[in-house]
Amino acid sequence: MSWNYSEAVDRIGQGAMADRPALIHENTTISFAQLRKRARGIGAWMQALQLERHSHIGHYMRNSNAYMETFIGSSLAGYAHVNINYRYQNKELEDLCNGLDIKVLVYGVEFAERVAQIKPQLTKTIAFVEVTESAPVNDFAVSLNDLYLHSADTLQKNTASDNQILIATGGTTGLPKGTQWLHTDLWHKMSVWSFGAMAPAALKKPPESIDQYIEILQELPPSAPLFPLCPLMHGTGLMMALSALAQASPIVTTDNLRFDADKCLDLIVAHKVGALVIVGDAFALPLLDAVEQRQDDCFSSINALISSGAILSDASRARFLALRSDMVLMDTLGSTEASGYALTSGQAGIFLPMPTTKVFDDDMNEVRPGSDVIGIAYAGGFSPIGYYNEPEKTAETFVTINGQRYVRTGDRCTVRADGMLELLGRDSNVINTGGEKVYTVEVEQLLLRHDAIEDAVLVGLPHPRFGKMVTAVVEGPNLNKNSLDVQALQTYLKEQLADYKVPRKIYAISSMQRFANGKVDYSKITTFAADCLAKEGDH
Repeated sequence: MSWNYSEAVDRIGQGAMADRPALIHENTTISFAQLRKRARGIGAWMQALQLERHSHIGHYMRNSNAYMETFIGSSLAGYAHVNINYRYQNKELEDLCNGLDIKVLVYGVEFAERVAQIKPQLTKTIAFVEVTESAPVNDFAVSLNDLYLHSADTLQKNTASDNQILIATGGTTGLPKGTQWLHTDLWHKMSVWSFGAMAPAALKKPPESIDQYIEILQELPPSAPLFPLCPLMHGTGLMMALSALAQASPIVTTDNLRFDADKCLDLIVAHKVGALVIVGDAFALPLLDAVEQRQDDCFSSINALISSGAILSDASRARFLALRSDMVLMDTLGSTEASGYALTSGQAGIFLPMPTTKVFDDDMNEVRPGSDVIGIAYAGGFSPIGYYNEPEKTAETFVTINGQRYVRTGDRCTVRADGMLELLGRDSNVINTGGEKVYTVEVEQLLLRHDAIEDAVLVGLPHPRFGKMVTAVVEGPNLNKNSLDVQALQTYLKEQLADYKVPRKIYAISSMQRFANGKVDYSKITTFAADCLAKEGDH
């Protein structure tokens, strides 16, 4: 039995559903038959490189048809997708490619110069594919368009259930690493056989084979497109897009350099989009503002909205439901490692745990509802096999308790008497800003390398759109609010970090007043930063 996303798409592309639209980028539509042909050409070309099974294929591009074509093509040949954040600077990109053993790097033409700059430092990458409408900018790369036309006669399809999907993430335990999902585990975790386009079948259990699954699927009515407004390079967008595509549902994408809510609404109307995927208020607020300003029926086709990866405020939920009271609104608490493990309720900070989610205290005893004991949420059920080449981090995050395997989410919470979870915060130093994870140590270390700074602490202050705003508090000789050159520090950081990691606010403090063990009182530092921000608002 082959529960594999690329196998499902390959079968859809040669049967009764072959002429259905598969990928819609802006106003360019690719059918499942066309997707199958292109993907097979890509897979055959990659196999000619004599790569080993599970070899890593870097996807360094914005949302596009090419992203999903590359995923399906490489997966057909038994290779593993690796997402690459297109906001990375040179050193970040170099470290990820070498750290995750990227064998083939597929990149958008806009990143050609950066790829050329780091190519001499890439120790594992043997081939480069440029996504361009003309000849590649880099003479060492081949054009993805040429791969579309590559003969698929030599393709030896490898779509086993235990083929891998790597999703690079900071996860719950530190700097970016490769979370290794098996196709079959992610398929069942996402319940591809029962939700979305498959919901009308009302199946009580998974089909016995993918053959039976395809037979059931082709008898169901075609579903409206899914539109991930968030990047496919993040787990939320990718997991939802893959699952919809495996249900013969079209995927709509846009090449926004910045999120353009009005443009997205135009595409929703043009393609009669049925479902949206967002990452919390970072997308919800500008989208809602645009809908309300237009005062037309641009949102009338939307029957489902899925949010994960960042906070969707109660106010935003209410505004969405005011637009479409019958809309299914799924707001999940989750991560790349755990997928969704709890659903939001009508109360801020209160979540309904999935049936496989448990809360254990620090002694690994299950927290009793109503006990007020603080524990950590652990997600059970289907989960990744671990982190690529990270045995210690794997052991920390993927644990076995009472014979059951769980993902340690790092989310501290209590369990109310009614079984609901009251979230207290992440058990690690990470700031989630608009769905992007910023690990404080990385930024703090760069600040400490600056000549003017002796100590630095990163905190997250509340932000109405992004949930948290990255804020730095720094200490140095003769450093105060008058002598601190915030713009110069930000420019220094931008040369080495993705823009979302650069603190929006930087404040000078006379002393961090660290404890004897070197630790800092984060509560006091956060209060100091919040007071500085409030004083700015008074002027």
